[in-house]
Amino acid sequence: MKNALPRLKWLLRLSAFASLLAGLGAALAVVWHRLLTPQLLESALPGQARLYRWRHGYIFYKLVGPEQGPPLALWHAPGLAASAYELRELVTLLGERYRVYAPDLLGFGLSDRPALPYSGPLYVELLSDFLREVVGQPALLVAQGTSCQYALEVARRSPELCRGLVLLWPEHEVGCWQERFPRLRWLLALLARPPLLGLLTYCLLTTRPALRLLSAPEQTPSDLDYRYATTHQFGAEHAVQAWLTDRLRLEANGTRSPATPLRPPVLLVHAEPGGSKTEDWPGLQNQVTAVEQLWIKARDCTIDRQTAALISARLDAWPELTTQGEEISQATSGTGEAHEASPDPESEPTGSAAASVVAQPQQSLAEPEPVFEAYCVRCRQKTPMLSVSETTLKNGRPALQGLCARCGARMYRIGRR
Repeated sequence: MKNALPRLKWLLRLSAFASLLAGLGAALAVVWHRLLTPQLLESALPGQARLYRWRHGYIFYKLVGPEQGPPLALWHAPGLAASAYELRELVTLLGERYRVYAPDLLGFGLSDRPALPYSGPLYVELLSDFLREVVGQPALLVAQGTSCQYALEVARRSPELCRGLVLLWPEHEVGCWQERFPRLRWLLALLARPPLLGLLTYCLLTTRPALRLLSAPEQTPSDLDYRYATTHQFGAEHAVQAWLTDRLRLEANGTRSPATPLRPPVLLVHAEPGGSKTEDWPGLQNQVTAVEQLWIKARDCTIDRQTAALISARLDAWPELTTQGEEISQATSGTGEAHEASPDPESEPTGSAAASVVAQPQQSLAEPEPVFEAYCVRCRQKTPMLSVSETTLKNGRPALQGLCARCGARMYRIGRR
């Protein structure tokens, strides 16, 4: 009994010292992450950079392919370091004959990252508004992972916006954490719920060693650099924390699709031949629409060049899609995408984006105006300018003044519009 009390005191002191060290380490990790933010981030996808002015923020997307090609919208899955960069092989191949729209979801990539309550219904609204206001005609929807739920919901609610659905591994998360680390996702979901602990979890997950461990084994150094840069942007933690806690799933928000059957044809891509029944994924239960199935054994459910070639070849040999496209084109003759504004070579440097003007439903779309870029001293990189207006500097030279789209600092650019 005499020895128990000193041992208890020693254990309490040790636990207090360990807690102090853990707190200091957590604070150091958060501070170090903030010091490294933001990183220089430029889209590596081919095509023209555009901005869509949505009500919750700007949506960055790439537009590639022939102007008269059938429209196709690619939707990447939400997740850690997620962006349209994951679908770059599909963008390159499909852009040869389709008019491809490849946006970054709100909170990911080069799109705005506001502090919002991110949820599945929010992304359903984003997909619907983007198709209606930017694409402007029925499009083929290609979705990956959790985004398959959003695309399916849009096809049910607004079938006039959807020409066909391609669902890439809807039953799997991108990266397949459940296969390599069965209990890690459950632990991360538990740690990400408290705000401060969730921020610390995000800072630890976005270190280079953690990204290297959790990413696909065949990733290249350039892939790791891009993933590291996209996770080190202001506000990038908000959407990822919502994803870790499963708030981005429609089932988690109590959202259910209506009982009306799907009209567009569906191509369902499975990861395993064992999952050959469409009933294995609840989103396609009791469906009367044409459902084609394709089995592709892709490592970690990622899209490499070979996988992209298989999907592209299957789209070419999809008779239901051709029939559906002919019917839609006859019913919607005279509608289409808004004409592009001719870029100004002086105000449109390489990598700049053109903004899509938000149009009202059932109206013709306005021509997108270019977004001017300037060097932001606070962000230490070129960023788009918001609220652009013409002014004259003290030395008499004409210039444009505006606000940085990332941090809100005042910016100046020599020249006129």
